[in-house]
Amino acid sequence: MCMNTYDVIVLGGGAAGLMCASVAASRGRKVLVLEQGYRPGPKILVSGGGRCNFTNLYAKPSNYISSNPGFVNEPLSRFQPKDFIALVKAQSIPYHEKKDGQLFCDKSAKEIIKLLVSRAELNDVELLLNQKIRQVTRSNSVFIVQVEDSSYSAPRLVVATGGLSWPQLGATDLGFKIAQQFGLKVIEPAPALVGLLFPSREMSRFRDLAGIHLRVGVSCGQWSMMEDIMITHKGLSGPVILNASLFWEPGREIIVNWVPELTVESTFQQLKKDKAAGGRGQFRTWFSERIPRRLAERIAWNAEARGSWAELSDERLLALASDIHAYRFVPADTFGYRMAEVMKGGVDTREFSPKTMECLKIPGLFFIGEILDVTGQLGGFNFQWAWSSGWTAGQSV
Repeated sequence: MCMNTYDVIVLGGGAAGLMCASVAASRGRKVLVLEQGYRPGPKILVSGGGRCNFTNLYAKPSNYISSNPGFVNEPLSRFQPKDFIALVKAQSIPYHEKKDGQLFCDKSAKEIIKLLVSRAELNDVELLLNQKIRQVTRSNSVFIVQVEDSSYSAPRLVVATGGLSWPQLGATDLGFKIAQQFGLKVIEPAPALVGLLFPSREMSRFRDLAGIHLRVGVSCGQWSMMEDIMITHKGLSGPVILNASLFWEPGREIIVNWVPELTVESTFQQLKKDKAAGGRGQFRTWFSERIPRRLAERIAWNAEARGSWAELSDERLLALASDIHAYRFVPADTFGYRMAEVMKGGVDTREFSPKTMECLKIPGLFFIGEILDVTGQLGGFNFQWAWSSGWTAGQSV
């Protein structure tokens, strides 16, 4: 079996891997990228509804969760959204801001893949597809990567294998196996930016309301946000729930405020006025217009509140107002990795230098992108982490 030698081997031809490879090669490194899929950047292709939310104008460290939150500061400051936007403009890729700094391609996510691949090719990166990694070893400070019929060696190995989300696109646990092999600590991974399953009682209550969406307030522990929510046949989804999943853990309560622009007290006072009007007052009409009537009835005018509106006590009206502003439930689970946009948790960043992305105890070993314990909110932040961590490693290998 022949041995092919390089300066740098990158495992993974996705966003972080291709960014790292092109930057390293531009510095004169002989770089090999091994991608197990039959095409590069499969997650890029399906992201953003096929238009790739490739960054966020306002990306900053507070948009990321990690057990070691300060780690992201250095990479994000060294390669910022404006730097990737400059590459997009240089490629003449038309793009637009959807909202809140989220940038999307006007046409297709394929243009971002083309940008990354063309930059790699321009710098003579060797990109091999359909490569199934059989073994990774290290001997005399050299890493040896064995595939089906070939072996490749390099003094620097970059693990950019991605997380466990989207297994249908080829996601595997290769990165975790390599981390375990070299004794690196792992923060327990879990699906993230994903919908949350109703418990059985709530499933029967909301199942027939699938497809309803509206703007609400959601909180999970100390975290809260106002954004769109969507009811599905098995749980809650939509941007606000996907972001909530970053903070949710099994057994933790989710609270939904169906009318976040009001307070419990103002709602209570309006309910009292509606009671005096025989239940046909302004609030009930407004509530049913703001929220689809079927949902409004399910939330507020449920079995406990049926009967004569005029007979409801102030105590019951206050409880009703509280329910409207704080619908509480404990999700049974998430929708799982198949529906998750990313993974949270991952290889502990304390094992690496934020200035180089190099492993502190194993010289020449680098980890970048989603495999690390860094997860961004919804809105282009995870792609920015891929660019920033990939660029940082590319400057260091």
